[in-house]
Amino acid sequence: MNLFEGLTDSFGRRIDYLRVSVTERCDLRCAYCHPGRHVQRNSPDVLSIDNVVAIADAALRLGIRRIRLTGGEPLLRADLEDIVARLSQLDGLADLALTTNGRALSGRAGALAAAGLRRVNISLDSLSPQVYAAMTGGGSVEAVLRGLEAALAAGLEPVKVNAVLAGGAPLEQCDLASFVKLVRSRPVHVRFIEAMPTCSHVDYLPARGVLEQLSQFGALAPVPGPAGGGPARYFRLDGSQGTLGVIAPLSEPFCADCNRLRVSARGDLLPCLFSPQGTSLLPALRGDDPVRDLTALLRESAAAKPSRGGDVATASGVAAMHVVGG
Repeated sequence: MNLFEGLTDSFGRRIDYLRVSVTERCDLRCAYCHPGRHVQRNSPDVLSIDNVVAIADAALRLGIRRIRLTGGEPLLRADLEDIVARLSQLDGLADLALTTNGRALSGRAGALAAAGLRRVNISLDSLSPQVYAAMTGGGSVEAVLRGLEAALAAGLEPVKVNAVLAGGAPLEQCDLASFVKLVRSRPVHVRFIEAMPTCSHVDYLPARGVLEQLSQFGALAPVPGPAGGGPARYFRLDGSQGTLGVIAPLSEPFCADCNRLRVSARGDLLPCLFSPQGTSLLPALRGDDPVRDLTALLRESAAAKPSRGGDVATASGVAAMHVVGG
């Protein structure tokens, strides 16, 4: 089998990005991620290190170049550094990133960087300690900011901050002034993200409202985004070290440029975030020829990608974010 032969879907989109959820477990309870209270905090992780590496290797053989590890909260896996080290040795991998809530990042950023991790996205929906605690079920802003600083010190750059617009809270509660202060003083990239309808009880807030509010802090100059690509639109305030951005999947859909497949923490391959169900990779992982079987399933999943997420399922038929990894 030829390495790096390229993978495209039926609409001609090149698929070069794989998101792998390594756990459903999380130490926070954000409303837009968990559909209710009855989620096991200590559910077993389905994918082993060998499983993750085998899936990644098969994907790289088909032209995947970027891999992001997600959850749940990936840092709840004690073997995350080992996963990163194994993945970083695979031929063809151009970028290896991590999405985390940052609570435990301060103690592990250096080891993750040494293992081969390139960069991090940190989920941080508000810089107000009170609002953040309420949104996350008791999370600490201070712990996340320590993780952010550790990531910068370890060279895990660009450091991107994801702030989800969800829950019907007024924009003032997102504490935009504090986010502006953050990008003025630190080389981080804050992106305000419209909540995807994975939970029907989460209200929708359009990204354009954030841009209108941010304009009070000065002229927003459009700028190219930092390394990593993605659908965000970025802006810089005069004198800022970092940038402000918006990701607007609902008000400004970007399905036409989608370049990714997803693997859930349960070992299911999903062609779209909105796929109501995926194809289990576990039989292929346990079979006689995992490379052959996994590459075949990856091809099938790419071919099954819809033209738009809305063509796949309604919100009621979509798995929660902690299952599919965002």
